[in-house]
Amino acid sequence: MATKSFLTPEEEAEALKLFPTPSFFSPEVSQGLGLACSGWLADRLYAKLSAVEGWLESGPVVLGSWARGELCPKSDIDMIFCGPQEVVQKYVGQIQARGLKLRSRVPEDPTDWTMGVEAFDILAVLQGRAFDVPTRARLIEQQEAIKQRGGAFAKGLLGAIEKEKAARTLRYDSVANYLEPNLKFGPGGPRDLEQALAIHALFSHRFGAGDSARQHLRHYKNVWLALRQYLHLNGGGDILAGPE
Repeated sequence: MATKSFLTPEEEAEALKLFPTPSFFSPEVSQGLGLACSGWLADRLYAKLSAVEGWLESGPVVLGSWARGELCPKSDIDMIFCGPQEVVQKYVGQIQARGLKLRSRVPEDPTDWTMGVEAFDILAVLQGRAFDVPTRARLIEQQEAIKQRGGAFAKGLLGAIEKEKAARTLRYDSVANYLEPNLKFGPGGPRDLEQALAIHALFSHRFGAGDSARQHLRHYKNVWLALRQYLHLNGGGDILAGPE
């Protein structure tokens, strides 16, 4: 849930300049705004994290919205660190002391980053990004190992997606939630679209060569992304409140 921005007030004011407000709600215009803003945000976040001692030595791999190119001002900063434990602990401590909201883990098994984690953490590894050659090589090795697990593994991930989606449907299926929807978790929002894209990737062999589903899903996801970023920069969260 969106709570605190990693930007300073000055950076938020600068980011708002990316949005041409009068035509913002046109899907055609907002289509590129979310991606442009995400790139701008990623540059600022990278500058903050890489300025702290131990950045590359900790073996950082970014996950979630940053890795997908969908960063918002109040996004959680999800990461895996595969460097030496003492280096990682020191680095994470410094980041937290600076007030950045970091959600991170060190793989339980260095040779298998999927051990002891939920299905969505496994999907996140498939979309992860690394910043130095050794860590990138380790990430690619893990991604290839996941892809080689076959159909039964993909069906297990599909089951986890269906279970999570059913729980969210129960939580957000009300008049109040439809009048003021949660942009991240509400029906038809970014979480639903991301899960649809994940299913499309897991079962790509089921779709024809001329399939355009992925293109349509990304189009609408980018529109939602721009709207969510705009709300965050104007002091809001993930709830599209009535006045907004």
